[in-house]
Amino acid sequence: MHNRLRLLRLITALLYSGPLLAGLMGQGWAMVAAFACVFVIFSVVLHPEHWPRSSDDMARSEAAVALLSLVATQVLLVIAGFAVGRGIGGVLALKPALPAYAPLALSAVAVPLARLVWNPAATVDPVGFAPGPQPDAPREVDPPAQACAFLDGVSRLPEDVAEDILQSHLTAVSTHLDPVLIRQTLAEAVASGTAGPAPVKALIVHATDPAVSDLMAGSAYPAQAFAAAGQDDDLLGLFARRCTLMLEDEPDLAADCPSGAQVAMAASASQDPATAAELHRLAGLLP
Repeated sequence: MHNRLRLLRLITALLYSGPLLAGLMGQGWAMVAAFACVFVIFSVVLHPEHWPRSSDDMARSEAAVALLSLVATQVLLVIAGFAVGRGIGGVLALKPALPAYAPLALSAVAVPLARLVWNPAATVDPVGFAPGPQPDAPREVDPPAQACAFLDGVSRLPEDVAEDILQSHLTAVSTHLDPVLIRQTLAEAVASGTAGPAPVKALIVHATDPAVSDLMAGSAYPAQAFAAAGQDDDLLGLFARRCTLMLEDEPDLAADCPSGAQVAMAASASQDPATAAELHRLAGLLP
């Protein structure tokens, strides 16, 4: 999720750079309408819930006012970009020698790119155009109840449950539960001593997800997962593989992991050569 958000910010910057570049190039104000259309389409693609979806929506007077407000906001953003570009160009005497279509193309390409990295259907409830409260919207479930249901579902999984199955469970529940609550729920189950292998595996998978660990940086979450694995070669192998991939993606998270000495000690005690090799590889990435 965090990687997608970073990409979306970059794509949004690409969208705004179009009017800025057009202003630098000294393009006429007539281009404002073309850029406004692109900005409106971008808004529709990312936030369809803000726009009317049917003729019934359009017939409502408050919908018309809200729609005009949304369009006016996009036009003002374009004008601001033009003004800033012209101001910079005037002060610094800059006028890039680019094709006339380049600024508009720069903004237009942000629309399909945004849709590729961001699926609004997965982030909002499609309740239609609603400037006010939605009485028919589904009621939220109590988070502790959801956490219990999640733990119950994970506990019912077989001991040899695949890593990708656990990842899909965690991805699904993360849309409703805070990662901290997921961690707390799994950690309490493991600490109780009554949890089977599946909840321990789920804790390892969750703790070694780069997005989750990045969000909880400084809390030693991966180190907690390593301790939960104990001396089980299957669990240690899962941790070693995932933690290695995580550190290759986010090296700064090494501070939250167990020390290289601890991992090397676990490798020496392992009865499985493959697990020992994975642990030795991980130890080489840790201080």
